[in-house]
Amino acid sequence: MFDLKAQLLAKGLVSQEQVDRAKQIAKEPAPDVSSRERQKAQEQLKSLTKGEQYALIRKWVDRNRLDNPLDDLSACEKFFITGHDNQVSWLSIRPDLTARISTGQAGVIAYMSNHGLAHAVVPRDIAEDVAMVFPDWLKVLNDSN
Repeated sequence: MFDLKAQLLAKGLVSQEQVDRAKQIAKEPAPDVSSRERQKAQEQLKSLTKGEQYALIRKWVDRNRLDNPLDDLSACEKFFITGHDNQVSWLSIRPDLTARISTGQAGVIAYMSNHGLAHAVVPRDIAEDVAMVFPDWLKVLNDSN
């Protein structure tokens, strides 16, 4: 049995209602760029439990991330990020993404992936929405936009 939701349900760690809610979240669309839809997505994100927020943000990142972890590293450059604890980490990204980050069109966020803490380059609106709920997850968002 490879379905994590089914395994958690079988062990009694989650209820059927929680599994159904997680499935519903997975079917919901990523936030639209229109202000009304974006406001609706923000309100939805705020109303969810922390686990549901993680799942929804993961889905947004999966659908909208601008960087590709599988990019040819010879065509990428290192983009350094300083965390709140002054620990420096980096992403390998294409030069065009570095330009989008510097102009404020894109941002870098940390988020809870299925494999633990990860970083991604996402469009500005998604970075802002994530920061609204988890301010520490926003790593870079320039105000040039």
